[in-house]
Amino acid sequence: MSEFKKYNIEEFEKYITSLNVSRGIKLIQLHHTYIPGYKQFTGNNHIQLQTGMRNYHINTNGWSDIAQHFTIFPDGVIVTGRSIEMIPAGIKGANAGAICIECVGNFDLGGDVMSKEQRDAIVGAVKILVDKFSLQPETAILYHGWWTASGKKLGDYTKGKSAKTCPGTNFFGGNTRKAFEENLLPLIVGCGKKTKKMLDGIDC
Repeated sequence: MSEFKKYNIEEFEKYITSLNVSRGIKLIQLHHTYIPGYKQFTGNNHIQLQTGMRNYHINTNGWSDIAQHFTIFPDGVIVTGRSIEMIPAGIKGANAGAICIECVGNFDLGGDVMSKEQRDAIVGAVKILVDKFSLQPETAILYHGWWTASGKKLGDYTKGKSAKTCPGTNFFGGNTRKAFEENLLPLIVGCGKKTKKMLDGIDC
């Protein structure tokens, strides 16, 4: 297992741009951790929380490594997880060819309020990955809630059928496809290839 590394969005862009990935990438999964959430984040315990998630995934879930490739924290820091060359343990039925991103927080209604730093890092990281692997964001980005627990594709969040509410009923305005298309997708499509604008506090 590789050691975890921390990146800000500019460093993440350089890191992703430098990679030569042999595994075919066609999907980007978005999740929220639920726990740990904002209450567990102290501002400097990124690696501790990431290590805790890995230990849980290995020792409790029986997986070979931490589920996700990247975790995005409330301060906008991005931490690496399992090797990008490995298939994630993210969404049953949609792991092949996928990159799994976990966003620290509980983004169901009434849960954590996403910080601007995390919001910008999520938009920036997804845009960087979309550009790197020449993906169409309209079809490549997936929410966990658009699938059943058994791995059946629903295509949208369906209460009572979806595996989870993940990435949260208040994640960028909701976890439905309509909410995605109206709120998150325009931010990703509207961003230029470089993410410096967001770092300067200018929305894309």
